[in-house]
Amino acid sequence: MCSLANRLDMFIRSNNDTVFIEAEGKYDKLVNFIRSYNSQYGCNVNMETDGIMLLGDVDKWGVELRLYLNHRPDFLPVTSNRAYRSEYPYRINDNNLIREMFDIGYRIGVN
Repeated sequence: MCSLANRLDMFIRSNNDTVFIEAEGKYDKLVNFIRSYNSQYGCNVNMETDGIMLLGDVDKWGVELRLYLNHRPDFLPVTSNRAYRSEYPYRINDNNLIREMFDIGYRIGVN
């Protein structure tokens, strides 16, 4: 049995899809996320990287990860997307799943 991240990867590949991953949060939470992300995945992401969304004075508990895609998988919850990154009609809001996607090779930004 393959993981949900592997299933999603197979779905993305089978649709020849382009997906976009972003991280959204307040400054202090993003600094910690970026430091850990760069260290773990050998990347050079910073606050100016497309896909890093700095929030102002909002009540957020931590960094939220989002994966935007063009095709709707039927095996996991997907949100219709019109407001953010409107070029992608669907969005997945699942930090654990997106972290697993990082582990199999996906990165912040366009994939």
